[in-house]
Amino acid sequence: MARNTSAPADSSAAGQARAKAQAQLRAQERKTRVAIWASVIIGIGLAGGLAAFIMSQSQASGNAVPAGATEAGGFPVGTTAVVGQDLPDGVPVVRIYMDFLCGVCAQFEARVGGDLDALREAGTIRLEYHPVSILDRYSPTQYSSRSANAAATVADGSPEHFLAYSHLLFENQPGEGIPQHTNAQLAAFAVQVGVPQEVADTIAAGTFRGWVASASQQSSIDGVQGTPSVMVNREILDPRQIPYFDPGVLRTLLESLASQG
Repeated sequence: MARNTSAPADSSAAGQARAKAQAQLRAQERKTRVAIWASVIIGIGLAGGLAAFIMSQSQASGNAVPAGATEAGGFPVGTTAVVGQDLPDGVPVVRIYMDFLCGVCAQFEARVGGDLDALREAGTIRLEYHPVSILDRYSPTQYSSRSANAAATVADGSPEHFLAYSHLLFENQPGEGIPQHTNAQLAAFAVQVGVPQEVADTIAAGTFRGWVASASQQSSIDGVQGTPSVMVNREILDPRQIPYFDPGVLRTLLESLASQG
């Protein structure tokens, strides 16, 4: 007996149509959320400063502060990838709060880092990185603090290599609770990206550990509850509203903001 196979075919076609319609609906909802967030962020104001209560106290107490660091505990990276140089004005300020032991931060870097670099190089955004040390409690060697200190040391002594060094730390990220990189290994990574040996050799001294602790406290005051966190101007993005891990979502938002600024 011949079987009628038209019904399954129709059912499959209907399913594909529903899936396509749902995908289009999700895309439209995402565009709507981006537009809403863009209007909220513009209302807050471009390049708004953060109140740096803890950081000012840290400086007053004599903690060493790395060159190029902001009062809010970040490192602004300009169009030429040098900390504190060639920083555009009148554009969205994007602050990335990250912990070098945070696995999700490494995923964020892998998925979104390229878009952020492209926007930074074009002068579309002003990009700041805020290394914090919230995961020390999961590290018997306080790797979060030590790696953040290492990044601050590079920013201070070899600012043109800070960004490449940060990328390399995420690429070589150790797991939580397992043997983690020693200070000597952190120094070797620095030399690998071009940091002078005499600068890398100072990483072990922990010169900026106090500053890192203050920067981590400051991030909590500024509303950061975990890493990675993305702050645009003075608004922390809610990943439930703006799924910035999805390809192109954050870039679309930032380009929209820049075009309206």
